[in-house]
Amino acid sequence: MKIRLILLIVICQLSISLCCAQDRPEATLQVDLVSRYMWRGQQLSGAALQPTAELSWKGAYVGVWGSMPFDNSESDEIDLNIGYRAPFGLNIGITDYWSSGVAYKDIYMGYKKQHTAHQFEGNIGYSCKYGSLQAYTYFWGNDYKLDGKQAFSTYIELGIPFTLAGVDFTAMAGVVPFKGGYGMRWSNEHAIYYYDELNYDTDGFACTMAALRAEKELSLGFMKLPIFVEVHTNPYLQTANIMAGLSFKAF
Repeated sequence: MKIRLILLIVICQLSISLCCAQDRPEATLQVDLVSRYMWRGQQLSGAALQPTAELSWKGAYVGVWGSMPFDNSESDEIDLNIGYRAPFGLNIGITDYWSSGVAYKDIYMGYKKQHTAHQFEGNIGYSCKYGSLQAYTYFWGNDYKLDGKQAFSTYIELGIPFTLAGVDFTAMAGVVPFKGGYGMRWSNEHAIYYYDELNYDTDGFACTMAALRAEKELSLGFMKLPIFVEVHTNPYLQTANIMAGLSFKAF
């Protein structure tokens, strides 16, 4: 036991020394105010506050993102993120999604298979000045086929940035390559029912998101205020929404 404790202390000291010898970590704090919460062709809530906190170092990052709707009847969301962004544009990561109103009594610290509200998703992608291509797949948690097996719901998104009339635009399109899984909700300790959020209401390959986002940073005296407007459509369901938002970022 003493040997393990000594080894742990030595490892911690080496880690601290290594961090101090390299560039310092960078922290990002940001809060977005959005008119509605759109996600991969679906509206998950109305107006909401969406805070972000991230710590990054040498491309590695760990962070938390959340969504807090103004309507108390809608779900809160907490996402934990960890990953790496390479200097040449490659990025990989894992996200732990959790939403209120899913688990029995809204238990957060519950990771029992077939009972958890958490969803673990892996992502990999590439970004450069010409665009980005990202792929996301659930690999554990509340994402099932109707027979109870893991569904591995997958989503792929392409983004193309451009500038016009002094405004930064991004054209985006997202597809579901195959039918996704179902989540479970617990209304009490025994009642279980399925809902269709994860399968994007598709039976197979489908384009579930096509959007155009416009962003511009306004200078208001001593502060800068980024604003954005997005037309968000779902070609498969033939729906469309428009949203707007403001970003408040600690520089």
